Amino acid sequence: MFKSTKQRVSLTTDIWTANVTGATTISAVLLECLAEWGIERIFTITVDNATANTSALTKFKEVFKLLGNDSLVLGGRFMHMRCAAHILNLIVKEGLEEVEASVTAVRNGIQYVRSNTQRRNSFELRVENGRMTRGSLPLDVKTRWNSTYLMLTRAIKYRLAFDKMEAEDKLYNDYFLEVDKDGEERVGPPTSVDWENIERLVSFLIIFYNSTLEVSASTKVCAHKCYDEIVTVEMNLSELCLSNDADVRDKAYEMREKFDKYWDGLKTINKLLIVASVFDPRNKMQFANLCFAELYGKDSEVTKQLTASIEVVLRQLFEEYTGNLTGQREGPLFQSQRHFMAAATSHNGQEVNGDLSDKMEVAADDHSLKYKRMRVLYKELVKDKGIKDASNELQLYLKEDVADPNVLMGAEFDVLSWWKVNTGRFPILSEIAKDVLAMQVSSVASESAFSTSGRILDPHRSCLSHYMIEVLMCTEQWLKDDIHFIEKGLITIQQLLAEVELHDTLEKVVGCFGVWSTQRDSAVSA
Repeated sequence: MFKSTKQRVSLTTDIWTANVTGATTISAVLLECLAEWGIERIFTITVDNATANTSALTKFKEVFKLLGNDSLVLGGRFMHMRCAAHILNLIVKEGLEEVEASVTAVRNGIQYVRSNTQRRNSFELRVENGRMTRGSLPLDVKTRWNSTYLMLTRAIKYRLAFDKMEAEDKLYNDYFLEVDKDGEERVGPPTSVDWENIERLVSFLIIFYNSTLEVSASTKVCAHKCYDEIVTVEMNLSELCLSNDADVRDKAYEMREKFDKYWDGLKTINKLLIVASVFDPRNKMQFANLCFAELYGKDSEVTKQLTASIEVVLRQLFEEYTGNLTGQREGPLFQSQRHFMAAATSHNGQEVNGDLSDKMEVAADDHSLKYKRMRVLYKELVKDKGIKDASNELQLYLKEDVADPNVLMGAEFDVLSWWKVNTGRFPILSEIAKDVLAMQVSSVASESAFSTSGRILDPHRSCLSHYMIEVLMCTEQWLKDDIHFIEKGLITIQQLLAEVELHDTLEKVVGCFGVWSTQRDSAVSA
């Protein structure tokens, strides 16, 4: 399939490294996989921010380029894509470190409530808007900060209940005099300082929580949304850096330093993230220019440099794809596109042919009457508002008005469908859009898909080959899917296999009748 479609592939790779695993090993395994799958054209590879991965992709690019000039786009300059979710995670860790004790105190308080059903039932009743309501106190997974955010936002609503319990519940206070499994005294109960730290932390985490949902929890393409989230995070961090609260200000500066390490606008950000936003027809360059102006000033030197650099990347992409695709796919699609461009663009925004028929001068006796047809008046109106001197698809796309973002109630604007409908107008740009919009801005989704939430190999099974491990993991997932399908009333893998076997049996039967019929006809002829 990959060889026949000739489309580029964007992929993610997530590797659990051992002490003996280095960049050379990672690069070699990746090359082996791509060779086995027949993938010879790569757009981007998304990895987390481990140093081994960075070095591995450098080695990988050197070898993969040998497959041909068409193996990588723009020489592989933008092939390395850093996982957006991992970067957000690293930034959040800067904010969590200083208030870890406060988070632990609240977590221990929740553990106490959840350990006693009677207390939990009475505790989770709270007064809200003058009436009693029931809620719940979830615990977090310590390695998943987004679950910590959800735990803390809910716990804040029960702050008064925690304070009341500390004042009246002796067992609650005794709980914090016990030692934990490490032999140390349990942290807590949460004090007023802890609650202030938690409220301050939540004001930070909500920024990253919503952005993480956009880039790693979507079931649709989201490459065009990533730069929006990056700018949102940067703008909010910049605002928090100006806070009157010294603690908030200091924490925001620390997070901002980590942000600049990976997503600085001029130095480190992968410009394809900005290009992807341009290929959202609701945005084009207007959205990118607005982001640059908001972050660096409307007419600042940084804004001008960023705008120019993105325009250069767009032009280089268009030129490379034009050279690769025009020769391969010269046909009715490209001929119709040329016809469209010839009709839509010409010198001074007017058609080269047909001007004389549109602008007529009629002589009547001794004086001349000049008149214009309505078509000419309309063309002048379009010229004033719309396209001017668009010499190719890229210029035409960028100069046209952005797409109307308003859709039916409950529906979401479908970027892929827009490009599918407009392929006839933008055949080359649509090919670029297929690759740009398919970029994996996060490796979390694929990482979660193959996560078994525990150690796969224990010391007693360490001699299993990687092939056998793959078989066992896949079999486990297929069995789980069968159970899920049965519960949903969908066709199961077992039923699919039964249909395949029935089909094979019928083919054999039909084949036998065919052979018998052929032999009979031969005998009759003889």
